[in-house]
Amino acid sequence: MYNIINTGSKGNAVIYFDKILLDCGVPFSSLNPYLYDIQLVLLTHIHNDHFSLQTLKRLVFERPSLRIGCGQHMVEYMEGFKNVDIYEPGKIYDYGSFKVSPVILWHDVPNFGYRLYQDDKKILHATDTVHMEGISAKNYDLYCLEANYDEETVYEIIREKEARGEYAHQKGAINSHLSFQQANDFFFKNKGENSILVRLHESSSSL
Repeated sequence: MYNIINTGSKGNAVIYFDKILLDCGVPFSSLNPYLYDIQLVLLTHIHNDHFSLQTLKRLVFERPSLRIGCGQHMVEYMEGFKNVDIYEPGKIYDYGSFKVSPVILWHDVPNFGYRLYQDDKKILHATDTVHMEGISAKNYDLYCLEANYDEETVYEIIREKEARGEYAHQKGAINSHLSFQQANDFFFKNKGENSILVRLHESSSSL
């Protein structure tokens, strides 16, 4: 159901159902092997580890019929692109063999997560959000959720870095990203008997 091309602060792109590319924050070369299978590119937000304008332009140049889906907050970056579908959160958009529905997430810029449906399979993708309040996804098959940091160690990491005079990006992470514990909590509150959790956007930073 999913193929993680890359996830994390150095770039994000996940392919679902072999045909939906969610985020394009990686070089075109990383996506080229899947170019002719992708039918839709879903955009979440403007941060360059999730959105590369250069990559998107190359994808559309190679595949002029490719559709792009995004929220109103991304429209200003879509100038010159054709086949752009502007979504409203909570609505379901039917593409024939699959459906998508955007979910509002809570980051330091406007951001969408997505519900994806194909046949009897249901997926929730949510990264770059400080919480999951107000979102329900009962008995989904796949939960691809951000698990950026560990609440039990993050404050010690911040203290250690500051004591060394280093920049602690974790101070920003706790105000704009989902923790390992939050992802687990959401999963266990919503999962069904055969549900799977995939942790995305995990920090690679250590002391």
